[in-house]
Amino acid sequence: DEFLDIICGEADHLRNVVDDVLAIPRLEAGRLLLDPTVFELQPAAYRIAELLFPHGGDREASVAVPGGVYVVADPNRVEQVLRNLLENARKYGGETVAIEAGRRGDRWMITVSDNGPGVPEEDRERIFDGFEQLAQGDSRASTGLGLGLFITRRIVEAMGGEVWYEPGFPRGSRFCFTLPAAEAPATATSGSSL
Repeated sequence: DEFLDIICGEADHLRNVVDDVLAIPRLEAGRLLLDPTVFELQPAAYRIAELLFPHGGDREASVAVPGGVYVVADPNRVEQVLRNLLENARKYGGETVAIEAGRRGDRWMITVSDNGPGVPEEDRERIFDGFEQLAQGDSRASTGLGLGLFITRRIVEAMGGEVWYEPGFPRGSRFCFTLPAAEAPATATSGSSL
């Protein structure tokens, strides 16, 4: 069972890397297929957090996304963005990782934060460039390709949002992105009143 879990985990990781690599030419050509729809963010946040930070693991990610947060976006691409940001927090962040959401005008701002060492000021813009990793050579702690944040920015922008980095307080990282807000579908509001 242990070896099967390892194989499944590595297969998932490989699939995610292939998805990211295949997205690049589509993003560059402006042909990334998006299927925007109105959906609730909370279930997606819990699903990706549980996938990357399973219960009983060495760390967990807390989710503070309230129910009733509806956005207009491609659900699969939003999960890809969350996965990329949470993977970075798992690799480079500290022991505390959190996903939060708050209203910002006609948008929802989603934040993935951690209490790790943060990103040095001189590197904050280039972390969103393709094939960029802050640690170089043998000092790198992970085997990523440096595509996660590059792809995250392009996907979020293609869905009408923006993404940025800000330092945590008193330490750590906060990766924020916005998505257009939506009203709850009629079926969701009528179902909740029963």
